[in-house]
Amino acid sequence: MTAPAPPVTPRRPIVSGTDPRFVPTLYAHVGQGGSHTLEYYLRHDGYMGFKRAVAMGPDTVIDEIKKSGLRGRGGAGFATGLKWSFMPLKDGRQHIVLCNADESEPGTFKDRYLMSEDPHQLIEGMLIGGFAMRASLGYIYIRGEYVHAAERLWAAIHEARANGLLGKNILGSGFDFDLQVHRGAGAYICGEETALMNSLEGLRANPRLKPPFPAAAGLYGLPTTINNVETFCAATHIMNYGADWHAGMGTEKSRGMKLFQISGPVKRPGVYELPLGTPLRELVYDWAGGPTEGIKAIIPGGISCQLLKWSDQVLGTPMDYESLAAAGSSLGTAGVTLIPASASIVQTTWNAVRFYGHESCGKCTPCREGISGWMVKMYEKLGRGHGQPGDTQLILDMADNIGGRSFCALADACMGPVLSSIKLFREEYDAAERGELIGAGTRRWRDG
Repeated sequence: MTAPAPPVTPRRPIVSGTDPRFVPTLYAHVGQGGSHTLEYYLRHDGYMGFKRAVAMGPDTVIDEIKKSGLRGRGGAGFATGLKWSFMPLKDGRQHIVLCNADESEPGTFKDRYLMSEDPHQLIEGMLIGGFAMRASLGYIYIRGEYVHAAERLWAAIHEARANGLLGKNILGSGFDFDLQVHRGAGAYICGEETALMNSLEGLRANPRLKPPFPAAAGLYGLPTTINNVETFCAATHIMNYGADWHAGMGTEKSRGMKLFQISGPVKRPGVYELPLGTPLRELVYDWAGGPTEGIKAIIPGGISCQLLKWSDQVLGTPMDYESLAAAGSSLGTAGVTLIPASASIVQTTWNAVRFYGHESCGKCTPCREGISGWMVKMYEKLGRGHGQPGDTQLILDMADNIGGRSFCALADACMGPVLSSIKLFREEYDAAERGELIGAGTRRWRDG
């Protein structure tokens, strides 16, 4: 089966405006009338990737995903093809593919458009993954607040079932696969894959001990592979255009395109589909239109990532996994947030700590007592102008007893903004200990 001509490197702004010079892939149909319907999707080569996957065979599909260099787009960046290969073969048990659509990381909002505007793209990606991993059942665990996206997904699933694209013997292939959508209740902890599985089973959303890993004993104790929405959608296009097409974009170790989100004081906040390795400066200035005011710091990949101080050197950083790690942060979900010079770093970090304190499941002591208890109280004290000498050092001591000691990665995620903000902006913490909050260097604020 001949593959269609691949689109050019996707470099068009997605949410804010159009540019006929560039053709996106993941976001090709976002904003187009009727793009959520099966009729529209089939008119634009929909489900051709799945047909090619069937023609290849399951093992070849996994090899193609490996060759493409696709890494998980949910934040961890683990090799997708390798993850798919962990699914045990011919073990006689039902296999499950699970889509993590619990998009709750502050600064992250790309997946909601994929689901609400182009749901069949996700369904096809899960079909491909299910076929490759011999899975007969798939679940989409979606954030509870995404009501519209959940409705669109259900409508698309009903369309697919009615047209032989889900259910028994799909398109005469002999492959059986069906999908369900499960709405969460707005808990950030469900973004952790084992907490997500517990929630889906009707249990309290606490993380599970690993091993066993989900591929061995996941949902309902069955072999399960979990990927992010963007990852499954990327698999759709790899099957459409080939592994070489995907591997030809990005960098040597960070291949393919990526959905970058940018928010804060910029002229055109939104989602932009660009190759991995695109310099931060290009994203901020060429696509998002540049800042609307002075900037002091930037969060490159979502609130759990370490802050970077605004500078020409940082702006030159390629947006890929390795380059951002070398710069002292991480790509995460590529949720870029600019922090204005007029903002207090102490209060900004207080917001982050308060978020993690609220979203902790309370299972382990470092989160329950360290973050939800003491860390939140210390930042409230500083943030309200009641700081005292030694408060910052106490926060650092607490961070040392929290980081690396919790049951899951939530506590470590909270320590990212805490430790990096103190390291880069210690002068603001020193001022807060004197009862002052400094924004642009001259502004003072005290609790009334």
